[in-house]
Amino acid sequence: MTAPALTTGPAPLLATGPTWPGDWSTFWPDMVIGCITGLIIGLALWLLDIWAAQRHSRKVARRVSLRIVQPLLLVLQRPTYTQGFSEIAVLPRKHRTALSLIEQSDLDDWHEELATELTETLRDYRGRLWNLQADADDLEQAVERWFTVHRTPPVVREWVEARLLGASDDYLRVMVRAEDDYDEIAAAGGQIVSSRLVRKHARAYGQALRKADRTRQRLMPILIENVRRRSNR
Repeated sequence: MTAPALTTGPAPLLATGPTWPGDWSTFWPDMVIGCITGLIIGLALWLLDIWAAQRHSRKVARRVSLRIVQPLLLVLQRPTYTQGFSEIAVLPRKHRTALSLIEQSDLDDWHEELATELTETLRDYRGRLWNLQADADDLEQAVERWFTVHRTPPVVREWVEARLLGASDDYLRVMVRAEDDYDEIAAAGGQIVSSRLVRKHARAYGQALRKADRTRQRLMPILIENVRRRSNR
């Protein structure tokens, strides 16, 4: 008898896994490439953000400039034919119109987005006009206090207001009616103008007015240059 043949099945498959340690040969090159790619993308986004911010600044500056520069220049260049001497708290016409134009614009946004000599001078001029308005209000209140306490004819009040606003002697004489005694009116008005409180606020008002005028004169050539530069583009 022959022995039965032994049958053997296929050898079992052994679980195999990645060899350890792994292949690190490409790690550092991949890391370098990834870092460079990230830097390039970050730089591109940063430059795009800068470009967008500059574009926005230019748009704001152009919008505000068109709204304020040329109209303000026209106002400040306009000759003054007559000057009012009747209301102390009301700014001279040029300063009053200029302040209205500046306050209605987005000057602070313009200066924040794109600060220039022009925006800085405009802000300075606006501040001078605010100070002038405050001093004018103080002067008017000082005069009002006098008239509240003392009985004074209306013509004396007109004389005092005109004198405090810089009216000449000829103007003061013309404004007084022929039937009124000018010397008596001038004496009563002079007493008010020379009082300590009124004199104090009149001096502050005069200083504020001179500062506003000097700033306006400094602003004029800057406005002219800005308009000229825009027209040449």
